[in-house]
Amino acid sequence: MSHLFAIFGTMLDLDVIENRVDKGEIFFISDFTELGNYEAVRKSLQRLTKDGKVERIAKGIYFLPKKHEKLGTIYPHAEQIAKAIAKRDKARIIATGSTALNLLGLSTQIPMKVVFLTDGSARNIKVGKQTIQFKKTNTKNLSIEHRLTNLIIQAFKAIGEKNITEEQIGKIRMIIDQSDEQELIYQNLKTAPVWMQKIVVGK
Repeated sequence: MSHLFAIFGTMLDLDVIENRVDKGEIFFISDFTELGNYEAVRKSLQRLTKDGKVERIAKGIYFLPKKHEKLGTIYPHAEQIAKAIAKRDKARIIATGSTALNLLGLSTQIPMKVVFLTDGSARNIKVGKQTIQFKKTNTKNLSIEHRLTNLIIQAFKAIGEKNITEEQIGKIRMIIDQSDEQELIYQNLKTAPVWMQKIVVGK
């Protein structure tokens, strides 16, 4: 099979991809290399991309288009792409800086550089006009395995103790109050700097 695939490059078709990948999901060349060598898979995906059957996000990264009746193709957002890469690499990630603020709704500005802390490889990936940066960090910064808690801590860090406003504090408290995992968040925040804990509990 691999030999034939390398020669003709036709075994990886849309049906094969749809059997493994849901519409709107991200996938990689490496997800299909058991069907043939890397170059043969790449060429098949290149052909499918040219035909509009799949879309290329960045080098080696693709997604199966999901269409909306009015909006057209729904493209994956930066966090979705970052999570898919982290899952492939068996790495952990945490959104940081303006990315965390945006994901929490504390900022409406979409950052051109979307930064994630990781225990995987440091790298930059260009996606359209955005850059996704994976920034190497120590394992201590990744010790809390809860997305919302991490976003809150990183948002606090991005704003700073001296700069945080009452409006921002109110929004963060509301986010916690509306969460189904409120107790877990409070428990996790016990490892955060004292000033963050005081702001959250209002003391």
